[in-house]
Amino acid sequence: MKPNIDIDYICSLANLKLTKEERSLIGPQLMKIVEWVNKLEELKFEVSRGEVHTPVSFSLSFRQDKIGNSIPAEKAIASSPEKNNEFIKVPKVFGKK
Repeated sequence: MKPNIDIDYICSLANLKLTKEERSLIGPQLMKIVEWVNKLEELKFEVSRGEVHTPVSFSLSFRQDKIGNSIPAEKAIASSPEKNNEFIKVPKVFGKK
């Protein structure tokens, strides 16, 4: 069964603007990727916890949280360019498109 890929929907998710030529090229490529993933789902294998290996070994080091000296809130708010009572006003980060 051939997968049905909605190129327009994928482009909207990725915020891509593609020409007709680019869309005609990417369609078959995406179909091939989906076919490969479907092929992987057909594989049957078992792995025990002791057999899983990662190519990179690393350890996460965490530091202890320490309370340090900070400036009083009033001083921080007083030096901010825009304020609203006891809060610092900042520009919007998220908004409607």
